[in-house]
Amino acid sequence: MELEVAFADAARAEPPPGWDDFVDKGAAHPVWRWSVVHAAAGPRRGAAVAALLRDGGEVAGLVYARLTGPGRTLADVGCPGSSSMPGLVLRGGLPGALDPAGGAAGDGPLLAAALAAFEAALRKEHRRVRAVAYRSVYAGELPVVAGRLSLVGRGLPVTMFTNTFEDYERYLAGLSQSRRASQRRQVKLVAREPGLESSFGPLTGPVDLDRFNALADTTSGRHETRRWPRPRRLSHSLRSAMATVPGVLAARYERAGQLVGLGINFDHPSVPLAGPWGALDPHEGGPRGLWFDQHARILRWAIESGRAGVIGGKGLVELKAELGYDIVPQWLVLRRPR
Repeated sequence: MELEVAFADAARAEPPPGWDDFVDKGAAHPVWRWSVVHAAAGPRRGAAVAALLRDGGEVAGLVYARLTGPGRTLADVGCPGSSSMPGLVLRGGLPGALDPAGGAAGDGPLLAAALAAFEAALRKEHRRVRAVAYRSVYAGELPVVAGRLSLVGRGLPVTMFTNTFEDYERYLAGLSQSRRASQRRQVKLVAREPGLESSFGPLTGPVDLDRFNALADTTSGRHETRRWPRPRRLSHSLRSAMATVPGVLAARYERAGQLVGLGINFDHPSVPLAGPWGALDPHEGGPRGLWFDQHARILRWAIESGRAGVIGGKGLVELKAELGYDIVPQWLVLRRPR
C-alpha cells in the first residue's frame, strides 16, 4: 500500500480540502478540526507540520507535528488538541486500546504505510529533521511504530471508561460502596447549591471564554503539580478553539450569570474524549462537587446514548480509577525518519 502526502500550512486559517470532512465523518475527534490545528500551530510559519494522507484520492489519515529542537531538527508528532491521542489518526477507528467497539486504526499495513509515506515526505519537505517522536503510542500499535533503531519510553497512562452497563444505576452499583455513596452525595450537593444553574449537552449560546480560560488555568495549576514530565499548558487561543468546535459536549455551571465551572468533552460515534475543565476553587467561594458532577453527567450520557466508552485523559488517574476508569499505558517512540 502506498499513500500520498499533501502538506498544508497550519498558519493559514482556511482548512485544506478534505481535512474537516475527514473529522466530521467520525474518523477523528473534533480536536482534529482545522481551527484547533491552526490555534495549536500559532502564528509562526514553519513551526508546525500538518499533512493529509491520501489513498487513491480519498483521505486516509491526518498527521500533526511541531518542529522543535536546535534548528527544528525534531518532528514531535502529537494530537493538536489532546495529549491522550496520537498525532497520526487513520480512517477506520481509534487505537485499539481506546476503542472497546473494535477500531481499525491499529491495522498494521495501513499504519506502516502511513509512517513510511509521512517520513519520506517529511525528509523532502524539511531536510533539517533528523528524528521523529511519536507520542501516545498504544500497545496495539507499538510493534509497528517502534523498530530496532527506535528509542521507546513509557509515558503517563491514560484513563479509559468502558461501557458495559444497561443503565447508569448499574454503573453505580459496580463501584465500591464508599465511592458509590460519595458520588451520589456529590451530585445531590450540586443539585441543592443555592442559585446554581447547571446543564449538560451541546455547547450553545454565548460562553465567556476569558472566564473559562482563567478558571481552567487556575484549576490546572492546583491539580497538575508534577515536575516531570511537565504538564501540558494550553494557550488561551487553543483552549478557546477547542471550546467552539462542532461536537462539543459541555457540563456548564453558572451562578448569578457568571461561569463558575465548565468541562468540555468531544463527541465521537464510539468513544467521546474528555477535554479541558475549569472551576472556581471552593476555597474562593466556588460550589463543591462540580468535578464529580460533571463526570457523572458525561458517563450517564455515554451509557444512555450507547457509546462504547469515554477517554478520560491523564489527570487525577487514581480518582478516576475509583470511578470505574481503567488505566491504559502508552509510550513515546523516538526514531530516525526512514
